[in-house]
Amino acid sequence: MRLLLTQISLAAIVALTVILSNTNLSAEALLTDDINYTHSQPASSIKSYDQHRVIRIKIHNEDQLKTLTENENPLHFDYFTHHKNIGGHIDVRIAPENFKKFQDLKLDYETLIENLQTVLDNERKENEEYQIKWEVTKRTKMFTTDQNEKHWFDGYHWYHEHKEWLEKQIQAYPAVASSFSVGKTHQGREQAGIKIGFGASNVVLLGLQHSREWISCAVVEYIIDQLLTGNDARLVGYLQRYTFHIIPIANPDGFVISQTTDRMHRKNAQLKDGCIGTDTNRNWNFHWNEGGASTNPCADDYMGPFAFSSPEARNIAEFLSALPNVVSFIDFHSYSQLWMTPYGYTGTPPDTYTDYLKPLADGAVAALFEVNDVEFTAGDIYHVVYPASGSSVDYAMSVGVGAPFAVELRDTGVHGFSLPENQIIPSGQETWEALASILDNLRP
Repeated sequence: MRLLLTQISLAAIVALTVILSNTNLSAEALLTDDINYTHSQPASSIKSYDQHRVIRIKIHNEDQLKTLTENENPLHFDYFTHHKNIGGHIDVRIAPENFKKFQDLKLDYETLIENLQTVLDNERKENEEYQIKWEVTKRTKMFTTDQNEKHWFDGYHWYHEHKEWLEKQIQAYPAVASSFSVGKTHQGREQAGIKIGFGASNVVLLGLQHSREWISCAVVEYIIDQLLTGNDARLVGYLQRYTFHIIPIANPDGFVISQTTDRMHRKNAQLKDGCIGTDTNRNWNFHWNEGGASTNPCADDYMGPFAFSSPEARNIAEFLSALPNVVSFIDFHSYSQLWMTPYGYTGTPPDTYTDYLKPLADGAVAALFEVNDVEFTAGDIYHVVYPASGSSVDYAMSVGVGAPFAVELRDTGVHGFSLPENQIIPSGQETWEALASILDNLRP
């Protein structure tokens, strides 16, 4: 598909002109080449969130919690966070046609984002500008291959580029890295992964189980880059002690939807009663359907018709349960800045919580803070957010993984799921240090 001038913002063209001023490649030559920009969709095909607000609701008592819960389906709440408990707050997207009805509920709230579409438009513009720079960098060979790779983390990328990047890492480092797949998605895409290291203890890392949480994929790829090219003195020891099994995009179908037609899509691509998607992180077969998930197929936390009805969750679970000696499993999400342990389905934590899991989580958030002074909260899912059954980390604990964690990356609601590109590298740096703290203290 040809990228047309009309599909690029004026700012992107200006940025392109500046870059090309130091090269021998013309803008016309670049823009008329056959470049597969999968994000270049007609405006009419992309779901609009014009005048949709993101609000933060403060829950002070049981009556307010009941009012919130009773109205979540009639008012079509899209929960951006899940701190659904008394004394806490929860971020919700609400459509303009439902806002007056919401105000009539007399709940305590503040507005975080006045018009979500404005945020998404700015994000799209930023992505376009970065994509132009990225393409010129590759085509003009302005930098060495290694320098090009480092520019990978200057912006967000499209699904086909992620596939190419992962394959390139495997090809570039065959002595330490190899490919694997846990299976195919509902629409037939590979859930591709990279295996790094030689150790007897296995570590499994996931990104993008929820498709709108783009920073989770970027951070997981940053970890891959550190394992393969980093200069951390601890790396040799990590690669000798552990074998890392890393799936940057656990939900490829949903990711493609979020990039092409609906930026706020969270689930996979299975269709049920006219609504798209199952929340794969409410579909795992351990205490499934025991609270904290919806039976409504149109809800963003829809649990599915039965446990493991989602092939994406089922494939990863089968891979995880068959892998011996898995000492840690970390499922990366956004947003809220949390480092959480099991359980989500019950308020009674695992036996190892006090003397092992909680200290590991505390150490991770302390190491993370030292990098950029960003504060995360550590604790078990049930108490840090709210009851949530059918999750990946609860399942991981049930099949013998020593230290499973669910991580909610930046931020705390200022940008939400549209975290600016200039926060990718800082997020990666701080998360690497948190991971290193855990790797230094895991039990074999």
